[in-house]
Amino acid sequence: MDIFVARQPIFNRDNVVVGYELLYRDSEKNFYNTSITYNVATAILLMNSYFHFGINNLVGDKTAFINFDEYLIKAEIPNLLSTTNVVIELLENITPDEVFVSKIQKLINEGYTIAIDDFDGNYSHEELIRLSRIIKVDFLKNSKDDIQQIFYKYHKQGKLLLAEKVETREQYEWAKKLGFDYFQGYFFKKPGMLRSKELSVSSAQYIRLMEALTKPEPNFKDIANIIEIDVRLTYKLLRVVNSSFSLATHITSIHHALSILGINAFSKWLSLAMVQDLGKVTSTELIKLSMFRSKFLELIASQTPILENCTDEISLLGILSVIDVLLHEPMVKIVKNLPLTEAVKKAFLGEESVYSIPYKLCLEYEKGNFGNMQALCDSIQYNINKLPHDYQTAIEWSDKLWEYMENEQDESLRHIK
Repeated sequence: MDIFVARQPIFNRDNVVVGYELLYRDSEKNFYNTSITYNVATAILLMNSYFHFGINNLVGDKTAFINFDEYLIKAEIPNLLSTTNVVIELLENITPDEVFVSKIQKLINEGYTIAIDDFDGNYSHEELIRLSRIIKVDFLKNSKDDIQQIFYKYHKQGKLLLAEKVETREQYEWAKKLGFDYFQGYFFKKPGMLRSKELSVSSAQYIRLMEALTKPEPNFKDIANIIEIDVRLTYKLLRVVNSSFSLATHITSIHHALSILGINAFSKWLSLAMVQDLGKVTSTELIKLSMFRSKFLELIASQTPILENCTDEISLLGILSVIDVLLHEPMVKIVKNLPLTEAVKKAFLGEESVYSIPYKLCLEYEKGNFGNMQALCDSIQYNINKLPHDYQTAIEWSDKLWEYMENEQDESLRHIK
């Protein structure tokens, strides 16, 4: 299924793009679907922007401006995002209470930049104005007199003023002469559309994860066991870790990824993913194939001296081995955006690494190309006589697990309906 994000550039006084406002879209028709609530739209936008397209692919070295409503702020969803390239826009219809204000203050203390969206002369929440760094003045809702009063009042307070919904050259020249810092609107450019492929996760997997997370003491191992058998969940988790942290290391297992992200952040991410995926359930033989490869490679590694301590990472390689087909993207582009070790990346790209021989062994055995089996097995000190048994064991394991997941899926859908 195709997914969409629109972005509209934001310019400084020198007509240089300094950021993009990211906008929710649910089709190639470039407009907002008003039947979608703001919090759902933002949840889907975040999943699409960060974990499908990749935020760097959308904004590069610029800043992403993203709308948040009261619910998402209180759920601490912005904490999933980097402080360095995001501006948190507060919707103009928010009525803040003490909890909300404290959440905003906490975000500021952590280094986030706050903006107020669609600002007009009737805005009355002084506590949010005080905490905001940027005020986005709506040029459609305000008269020239109102805009001047807003500008002079808040410019004196050191706020950055952004003229939004600027639709004519006259408006732009006037706003620039007045002293506005930033500019956005149809005069410069209508929101541009971007399209990518979506990876939907079954509702059964989400429900199993929610059950594991709601236990009095959530267990990383139980959660990792649910994720690591699903290529879609694995990919999405790696993308969220890669988007949220400047990693000094590379991920070697799902458990490793969870330990870096933490239970609280993972729970927030899961709620976003569920909003996007539930009701978009798909089945594919590719998923079963990824499960099989993961188990087959794990069995080979566990009986190979040079790999017996790497079973988690080689299992991760197996589960992700079909991701290029699922996303309709070349593997070289995909692995660039994942926090994987060089050994795993090289194996995917056909280059020499500690995993390239067992990976090739797996692929060649699948195809029935048995001519080079002995040499491949000897090079990693794996007993070729174990190949048929391990292959059959992996097939039976993946078939049984797939059947279980399908049954769980049916049961979960009955509960949802």
